[in-house]
Amino acid sequence: MGCLWAARLAQHGARITLLLRGEGDLRRHAEASGQITLEEHGVLQRIPVQAQIAADVTMPIRQLLIATKSQDVEAALDSVRHAIAPHTHIVLLQNGIKAQRRASAVFGAQRVYCLSTSQGAWLRAPLHVVHAGSGETWLGRLGLADTLDSALLQSLPVAAMGIRTDPDIEGRLWRKLAINCAVNALTVIYDCRNGELLTHPQAHGELLALCAEIEALYAALPETPTLDNLVSQVDAVLTATAQNFSSTLQDFRRGKVSELSQLNGYLCELARSHGLNCSVNEAILQRIDALHMVHRQHKSID
Repeated sequence: MGCLWAARLAQHGARITLLLRGEGDLRRHAEASGQITLEEHGVLQRIPVQAQIAADVTMPIRQLLIATKSQDVEAALDSVRHAIAPHTHIVLLQNGIKAQRRASAVFGAQRVYCLSTSQGAWLRAPLHVVHAGSGETWLGRLGLADTLDSALLQSLPVAAMGIRTDPDIEGRLWRKLAINCAVNALTVIYDCRNGELLTHPQAHGELLALCAEIEALYAALPETPTLDNLVSQVDAVLTATAQNFSSTLQDFRRGKVSELSQLNGYLCELARSHGLNCSVNEAILQRIDALHMVHRQHKSID
């Protein structure tokens, strides 16, 4: 997703720099090619970009788009904290809401913007991104329903990424969190496409149990909005994305750390802090931990 946004920003006329975490294959690819390859409908566009190690940034950053996984947001912000100025716009593009709430508390809600998008993208190779599906992108600030900064909006690829403002982005993020909590972990447990959670009897039974607990938690937690028939919302998402593999399952298959600590894990954190039962979500997380252990063992044997 970071490569897709970088490509769209460059096409929009923005001068961008890819900020890399450190030495590694991605830096070598960036230095060797000096470009992002954007693939759409089989057509390739090669877009020149600059790349730099985040810790080496010396000039103040005007606008910073964080496209890491949720659990890496804090480290990403820390790596460029020295270059974040009072006027810096920070734009977060993550699942969940934990990272967004923390960043807004640290840097101030006035300059931390949250994106929620249904755009689809995946990497065919390093810096070669496939735009897999167009969608909507919503932009707003937590707890602030006022007009967004016009300079920021003008700098973003509004038409290409379907960007619209949302005065209640917080509510949107909470509702998306609920759907992700219901779906993502189960796709890992059953190693299946999204739509199979509706057709596999045991998986569907667990999906219903998860939805019921999530709805109950949202009704009891002071931070969360009340959900209106979560099962119907989840069914609609699973039907629309029936052939897709969730990003969580893709991360698991690659041996990467998943975002579930920021999804079901965060919901459990909130529940425990208010003395609420979250046994279904906790059991799901325990099963995911066991699967990760087995996966690591198999890889070590291979």
